[in-house]
Amino acid sequence: EGDPMKKILALACSLFLAACSPDKASDIKGNNYILLDAPEGMEISLSFDAEAPKFYGQAVNRYFGNYELNGNKIKFSAIGSTMMAAPEPMMKAETDYFKALDNVETIRFDNGNLILSGDRTTLKFQPAETK
Repeated sequence: EGDPMKKILALACSLFLAACSPDKASDIKGNNYILLDAPEGMEISLSFDAEAPKFYGQAVNRYFGNYELNGNKIKFSAIGSTMMAAPEPMMKAETDYFKALDNVETIRFDNGNLILSGDRTTLKFQPAETK
């Protein structure tokens, strides 16, 4: 009749595999991330709207825009921001970050961290602590 222990083991294995499946790119929806390796004294955040394909965040300025997600391909567009000034190194870091976002082509997860990469660009984010 089949060993009941084998059935239990098979079920446990399938549950374990489901729990360990790699994150899907669509898992970004409604989530907030913090840039790792941001310049000292700066926190750069990136958040994805739960409903619409829109993103927003904070560098020196608040910024926002749209994105297109197709499998593991992602394209950020229409990046706009508020126009507050800050010391030059922070302004340069923000400009570089916006340029990097503009170059991003692919999205993946690595140990729960969000990795956005493209032409000579890699941005690594960790999930933000939910408040």
